[in-house]
Amino acid sequence: MDANTSATPPIAVLRDEVLLKDAETIVYKRSEQGDLVLHCFYPSDHNKNDHRCAVVLFHGGKWDQSMSTQFAPQALNFASYGAVGITVEYRTSTKHATTPMDAINDAQTAILWIRKNNRFLGIDPEKIVAGGSGSGAHLALCAAMHKKIEHDGFFSGAPNALILWSAIIDTSKSGIGHDLFPNKRDARRTSPTKNIRRKLPPMLFFHGNADPVTPVAAVDKFCQRLRSKRNIARFFPFSRATHSFFNFNVNQQYFVQTLDNAEGFLIEQGFLTPEKTDVIG
Repeated sequence: MDANTSATPPIAVLRDEVLLKDAETIVYKRSEQGDLVLHCFYPSDHNKNDHRCAVVLFHGGKWDQSMSTQFAPQALNFASYGAVGITVEYRTSTKHATTPMDAINDAQTAILWIRKNNRFLGIDPEKIVAGGSGSGAHLALCAAMHKKIEHDGFFSGAPNALILWSAIIDTSKSGIGHDLFPNKRDARRTSPTKNIRRKLPPMLFFHGNADPVTPVAAVDKFCQRLRSKRNIARFFPFSRATHSFFNFNVNQQYFVQTLDNAEGFLIEQGFLTPEKTDVIG
């Protein structure tokens, strides 16, 4: 084999390098399985004295696959809206031999770290939006809804709003993924369907009508239950869309449409202003 050919990184590695080239990578946690990092995308006029909204995004993969760049395109777009877009690497079973409980802990630790370091990042600690897809959406929901929220005595690991794509909302025996948890009790008590109550953060859900993982009717019912407790829960179903419909490399129209709706939602909720800026290049 030619030496130059053998030294060429796989296409997936090259893709990740390109997608993350404009991001600042920061270690937020030193776990037993290794360091965990954030990738931060800043607006072009960003400085450390800003008080911007932060949109913190958790990739999908059923708590199994590491896909750190899945939400890099969305993070770049949120930076163009004037927010700090952040993608989070958390522990997964394939890479770290861990369970969803470790991932849930990592998600809260990441949000807590971001809030505590708000001055370093130039963000408003009361404008932290968590988002994600599939199991990543489950992590964001757990951070907002679970009764045991990580707290350091002053700062909390709970987000102020949620944007969720193709969310996994039920990890109890009647849902999915419960067999991946250490035990049935953990799977049930961290299931968002079992933690609905009043005074939860405003939430925005995007879901495909043909999603094979979580039925769209279940998410619709979940949102209705949230609203019955006087929470804000907006639900946008997409016709003939499957689990990955929102990804840039799957359907660019849906990619743009979900981001436009997310921007409008965050403006309405007071997290963003209508003026856009260009992302750092």
